[in-house]
Amino acid sequence: MVSLAEQINLSNNGLPLPDGVSQEIFDLSRNIKRSEMAADILQRLEPVLKDYRADRNIAVACGLLLEKTGTERDMRSLWDHLQGRYPEDGLALRMLMRWYRRDGRVADGIDHIARLYPDCWRTLSQARIALPGLVELKAWDELDQLWATLSVLHPQDRSLRMDYIKALLEQSRFIDAATVAKGVYARERMGRASQEMLATVEHKAGMMAKYNLSHSATVIDEIFSRAPSPRPRACAPKIVFFSGQLGTGGAERQMTRIACAFKERSKRHASPTPEVWVKHTNPATGADFYRPMMAEADVPVRVLAEERQIQTAELGGISSELAELIDLLAPDVHRHTCQLLRHFRAHQTDVAYLWQDGGIVQSAIAAVLAGVPRIVTSFRGLPPNLRPTFYRDELPVLYTALARMPHVTLTANSQKAATAYEDWLALAPGTVQVIPNAVNIMSSDGDQTDTALWSDILRQTEPCTKTVLGVFRFDTNKRPLQWIETAARYLARHDDTRFVMLGDGALLPEARALIETLGLSHRVFAVGIRSNVGFYMHRADLLMHLAQMEGLPNVLIESQLVGTPVLATPAGGTDEVVEQGVTGVILSAADTLPEQELDTALASLLTDPDRLARFGATAMAHSVDRFSVETILNRTSDLFNTIETAKTIEQAY
Repeated sequence: MVSLAEQINLSNNGLPLPDGVSQEIFDLSRNIKRSEMAADILQRLEPVLKDYRADRNIAVACGLLLEKTGTERDMRSLWDHLQGRYPEDGLALRMLMRWYRRDGRVADGIDHIARLYPDCWRTLSQARIALPGLVELKAWDELDQLWATLSVLHPQDRSLRMDYIKALLEQSRFIDAATVAKGVYARERMGRASQEMLATVEHKAGMMAKYNLSHSATVIDEIFSRAPSPRPRACAPKIVFFSGQLGTGGAERQMTRIACAFKERSKRHASPTPEVWVKHTNPATGADFYRPMMAEADVPVRVLAEERQIQTAELGGISSELAELIDLLAPDVHRHTCQLLRHFRAHQTDVAYLWQDGGIVQSAIAAVLAGVPRIVTSFRGLPPNLRPTFYRDELPVLYTALARMPHVTLTANSQKAATAYEDWLALAPGTVQVIPNAVNIMSSDGDQTDTALWSDILRQTEPCTKTVLGVFRFDTNKRPLQWIETAARYLARHDDTRFVMLGDGALLPEARALIETLGLSHRVFAVGIRSNVGFYMHRADLLMHLAQMEGLPNVLIESQLVGTPVLATPAGGTDEVVEQGVTGVILSAADTLPEQELDTALASLLTDPDRLARFGATAMAHSVDRFSVETILNRTSDLFNTIETAKTIEQAY
């Protein structure tokens, strides 16, 4: 498939575009909102891309339109290509930095900006490109350092000052933003939107002073101090699960699995149907992956992005002070708090089961203000202080406040994660309860595509007698490239094993290219996302998992449930799933991959079929009861029905 970057003709041998067409298309691309309209315009542009010489406006417009279709594939390479060709284009840099941030590569993005714009601290032309790029990365420390110099060298440059004020607003640093706003030159000649933004900054800074708040995150404590008491709980409780999306991640799979199990139980006991609420389900990015399953199970799904935003003034039933404090929340938290507060009230939610740090920060304040009688949070990995990309200032304030509330319980899916959250928040051991993942035994059945694919793999690897499987998202954390390199080192000494990788992600094209470069396309196969993962697990002799960071890895549980032993790094709760030397082998380190140890362990396992069989049988026997859906459903139901006493909370401190 030809990428958009390859379709755009930037050479001098094409026909020049008629006057005005380029700018018109660029302006149109910026104003389009709906994905279907963006896709339609791109289709209509195909003859233009083919027959005419594109300029910068056309090239960037195509990139923007492709972004608005919601696609992920090829976007990184496209913006990298365009930004490299047009280094003076600030929009191209911002879009490239957005993908750096999405991929968790903020440090690489900072290096990229420093390399291309080394004089941005003193040269206005470079500063006007670099500063918005740092904003897109959310590289706040670097941005502050850059502004400290620019504000001295260029004190009257209004556009830079306004860009920095916008960045401070995004961080809810209202007092700092108001201080910077005082230096805006010729304010009276600015446009209406800019003047309104400055007025908002000054108003919110005034509210911060009114309530004696030094940082916007501390507004959460002020809000909770004015929150109503929890409502009495209904005999037949209404349950809401909330998270960010319904994509292919392990947390989303776990949440939807438990929601469906509660739905089945509600049918048997004539109790209210649980509902799943999420922020968005963008199909182009796979954020709707589990939505069809929810429909099939008849679990209602509410998508906030499909509904209009609610303003604080529309909420009703809150004091003027509380309304002012809610307006001081970060913009995304404010938006979802207002939407969810209205929905929790209207739904009369009895149990709010809030998933993942991002989902919790968007929903917990609303649940408390709505008087939801039972609130349970679910942490799905190590805390944000150990994962800087996911850190935000509100989280420690929010979690510490929630931990004090008798009707709130914090949970994690592994003991390692629970302990890490307790250490971070200075909570007593046991404050964060552990609810492991529920995992179904995966079927060995596949569809016609799976059967044909597997037959083709067997045909290409006819001499091979063993299969090593990898199931993961192709990102830097899961180390797909190192996985391939490990396979290459093994195959350099043994030609009896095929290596099969399932999954998708940003690094899939690079992984496939590496396989080709190494000349291993007849032994290593990156086949993309497959719905029937069990089909491949049942046919594997070993699952190899080389993650750097994990929560409680579902794939390791699933593998062991079908009797496939595991070779894995000790990331997250791996040692709570895999029994060292009994159901698999755990390496000594996860932060840095111990290659020699990995190679030795891989060879030792693959050359000892009796040991593999013993590990697999033991893994299956030890996993069934611990991780069955029924077991975890019962534990979760008990948690929903238990309210901690104030005395218990006091003892926790």
